[in-house]
Amino acid sequence: MAEEQKAKDVNRRTFLQVVASIPALGALAAFAAPLLRYLKPNLDPGLGVPQGRFPPDLIEGDLPRGEPLPIARVEELSEPWSSKFFVFTQKYPQYTPEQARAFTVPGVAIKLPWKVRFPGYREGKEPTDIVVFSRICPHLGCIFNYVPDWREITAGYGGYMPPPERRHGLLGCPCHLSIYDPADRDLPGRVLSGPAPRPPRYFVYEVRNEVIVVTAVEPGGIA
Repeated sequence: MAEEQKAKDVNRRTFLQVVASIPALGALAAFAAPLLRYLKPNLDPGLGVPQGRFPPDLIEGDLPRGEPLPIARVEELSEPWSSKFFVFTQKYPQYTPEQARAFTVPGVAIKLPWKVRFPGYREGKEPTDIVVFSRICPHLGCIFNYVPDWREITAGYGGYMPPPERRHGLLGCPCHLSIYDPADRDLPGRVLSGPAPRPPRYFVYEVRNEVIVVTAVEPGGIA
């Protein structure tokens, strides 16, 4: 009889231990689940693309892409220093379910009174009198303006006084007062004043049936 009672006590104690351990196991699982989920990648290796294949955006390298964008008819930019503003959508390869992120890049096309070798037009191998720049300042990413009247530069962009040969349409950043010359004969977009480290990035464009079509932005950062 004593042995039978002892066995019942052991079974009851074991049952209570099992019941008491359930909350502890639940708490341990709740703690471990986020860690295990964090270690598991969201996508299969290769940006979710089957092994042996490459996603389209990476076939030609890790470069930004965008859909060709008609921005103006050539006749719209017939007068020197006339301009046309636009916004271009640029896609960058990213480790996301969409495999890319899109950014909008504001730009401006400017008609010059003379021809220059612009890298965005046929890689600078032929001169052109149309230049197309990103309006994102390469200093800290502000959006700068095209100022057709150079006198406005002297009034609202830090007082910079261009020399006589540069008294024409200029590009001016209102944030930190960088000034660019879009019509510089040797380096279109040359920095004339301010902290910008380089000219603004250029757009690659071509003329199709008298329409100016932007196809890409100079590789590099957004700003």
